[in-house]
Order: sequence, then structure tokens, then C-alpha cells
Amino acid sequence: MSHLKRLLGYKSIGSFHTEDVDVLMSQSSNVYEIPKLPFDQKLEPDKSDFLLDRKKWTFLNHGAFGASLRVGYDRAEQWRFHLERQPLRYFDRDLLPHLVYSARRLANFCHASRDHFTLIPNVTYGLNTILRGYSDIHKEKSHVILWDTSYGSLKKMAHEYCPERVTEIPVSNYFDRCWDDSLNDPSDVFEEALCDSVEKIKTENNNKQTENALLILDHTTSNTALNMPLEKLSRAAKEMNMLVMVDGAHGILAQDLHLNETELPDVDFYLGNGHKWLSCPRGIGFLYCPDASLRHSILRLPAVISHGIGQGFQSRFLWDGCRDYTAALSVPAVLDFWEQKQNKAKDSLNGVPFQTEINNRLQQAVKLLSRTWHPDEDWERSLLVPFALHSPMMALVRLPDRMQSSSSTSGDAKAVQDFLYKKLIEVPIKCVEGVLYVRISCHIYNEIDEYQRLAETLLRFPTSQL
Repeated sequence: MSHLKRLLGYKSIGSFHTEDVDVLMSQSSNVYEIPKLPFDQKLEPDKSDFLLDRKKWTFLNHGAFGASLRVGYDRAEQWRFHLERQPLRYFDRDLLPHLVYSARRLANFCHASRDHFTLIPNVTYGLNTILRGYSDIHKEKSHVILWDTSYGSLKKMAHEYCPERVTEIPVSNYFDRCWDDSLNDPSDVFEEALCDSVEKIKTENNNKQTENALLILDHTTSNTALNMPLEKLSRAAKEMNMLVMVDGAHGILAQDLHLNETELPDVDFYLGNGHKWLSCPRGIGFLYCPDASLRHSILRLPAVISHGIGQGFQSRFLWDGCRDYTAALSVPAVLDFWEQKQNKAKDSLNGVPFQTEINNRLQQAVKLLSRTWHPDEDWERSLLVPFALHSPMMALVRLPDRMQSSSSTSGDAKAVQDFLYKKLIEVPIKCVEGVLYVRISCHIYNEIDEYQRLAETLLRFPTSQL
């Protein structure tokens, strides 16, 4: 009787009337059945891929909070309408199988094993999960190592979970070294900064240990738009017996992600956001962890505990309470869009991936700004670091010299950004080591004349406002 009850009873978390999500996630492609959409609405084609009001705004800040693709937004709206027509049908029977399908599609897109991959709301959720799990296990021996370029909220989290056991690597002090001709690879400065900081930790009399420390890397830094050499840094960290986590908020689509033990053998955790360069609606991220022992220890407790606690990896993370999951449900439509773009690029005359075209346009934009603002300099020297170290879709360009002072501040940066906003140009101004830069983004919708407008507008900036 008990065996029959198990066969006929609930198979998934809580009282949802669906199959076990861990089983669905792990099924091979020839066994797994793709769930059918529970509505017949098709996504109508539109001449505009994005919902941005580009007739009014010059939008050069995709790197902040992204911008949703129309197909993703429309699919999310369809799911919301379907939910409200019969909420229990949606939550009990439709939601979980379609979340699994989104997770499978996204894992495949990232070249990750499905058993190592799960959906989360965003990177912040994942960071809290990992930092809490790590500090709970290692307690007074926990030690978080991050960078002065790390995201602001990450620094706050680290100090909250591991008070007095956080090391901040001053990599900004090494940026000038990037221009040294004696360096075979400018990205080597990141490893130099890491090794120097570790040596300093060892010689100082403090309570910090490097053994089992958690090193947090950025795939791309948010404030400064720099790419970190993940393979080099993670390998160096493993040689020092550290755990390695990557904040990949800016990774997916901007980078060709291969989240597997062949391409990134020394990365223990990778976190990504779907709302940035992938351009999903906001509210979808992912967590990758290839080590089963870490999934059962540090990742035992999600940031939000719900019905799936004590069960499999997917069961613990896919459901975190009654909320809007439609961003996650839009993932297949968004991936269809990008895969069609990629196939179209392959079939074109030049066969160049659209990411390469975006990066080429970014370089054009950097050259335009540099030659307008710094005509007597080599274009690349207007950047914070050499162009190759910047994100494929973002870069920092130094503002005109007349706008600089011996000690520019974040207040000056805000004044310039507010001026541009009033001119209907959305782009962030950053103050790095007392120097003002503009951080430009470039996505498929951006055009060179938008950067020309930015260049000319800042030539008219009244310096009396600084």
C-alpha cells in the first residue's frame, strides 16, 4: 500500500501536482519531454527588438540594469495573464515543469551540466547563499578575499557575514602597470595583485588565513568594466587551497560562457544575471556549482528556505515562495531570439558573430570619444586600461581634460551625469582614483551617432558646475 501511495502521491516539493524537479532536470535529452505552453498566444513580430524609448533617449547604459527584449517581456506578460485566469492551475501544475525547462535551456546555453546548474532570482541572492553557507561552515576561520573594484553591495555582504575577516586587494594600484611594455599580457597585473596581497596576509599578525579562504572574482567588474582573467586567477587560488567564486553578473551573452570542468576547472561557484546582456525581464539569475560536496554543504541552505529544503539541488532553489516567476518563464523565448540572431550571423556573408560586431562598434565608439576629447593622444590611452582588458560590451573613457581637477570626486561625477540626463543622454560617469570617466555600454541596438551626440554634448558642459 505504501509503495502504491508513493506512486500515486505527490512527487515534487510541497503539494505541487508535478513530477520531481530534480528528476526532470537530470533526464537525458532523449527521455525528457518539453512541456507545452498552456496557452496558444504566439509572440507577434515587431520591428523593434527592445522596448526602449530610443526616439527620446540616447541610452548608453545597458550595463546598469539591462533592457528587456520585447519577446521576453511579451512572454512574461502572457504567463501573468495565464496565472490570473486560474492561479491554482498555474502554481500546482504549470509552473515547476516550465521552470525546469528554462533551467535546462539556460544550462545548455552556458555549456553547463544540468546537475550543476540551477535558477535563482539574481546574483545578490546567490552571493548571500554562498557567503552565509561559507561563513556557517568555516566560522572564525572564514576569510573572504575580494578586490577594491568589487561591487559595492558585495563588500557590504562580505563584512556582514565575515566581520574583520575580509581582505580587499588594491588592484587599482596596479592599473598603470597594464601599460608596461615588459608585460607579455596586461591581465597579469591581477595575478600580481593577488599574490602580493596573499604575501602581505602571511607576514602580518592577524586572524586571517589563506587556507580555505573564499576568493571572489568578477567576470567583469561593474564600476570599471574590466575583464578578470578567470582561468589564471582561479588556478592560482587553487594552488593556495582557496575556494573560488565568480560574480558573473555581466557574463552571459557578453562572454562566450563554457561553465564546465574542462574550461573552468578551478571555479567552484559561478553566479549570473539574465537581465543584463541577455536582456531577460528582471528577476532571473543562475547558480553553477560543479562540486557535489559543495552543493551539499555550502549550498545546503538557499538564501530563502521553503518547501524544497532537505531535498535535491533543484528542489531547494527553484521555488522560494509565492512571487512572480515570469522572468524565468520567459527564458526559452529570449534564448530562441539570441540563437536565431547567432544563426543569422553565421549564414551572413562575413559570418561574424553578433558579439564580435558589438565589440567592434564599442571600439569605434571609444575611438570617436577619445579623438574628440583627447586629439593629441593615442586613442587607447584615454581608457582606464588597454582596450583588450575591458568588457566586450562596456568601456571607461576619460572625460575631457578641462573637466578634470587634481581631486575630482563622486560628487563631480554625479553633476556630469545629471547634466547629461537633462540632455536625455543616459550614461554613468565614474570617478576612479580621482579621475572622471564615462562608462559606455554597447548592445545590438546602439549606433555610432549616439556616441557622437555624447561626445559633442560634453564639449558644451559648463565646468562651473564642478
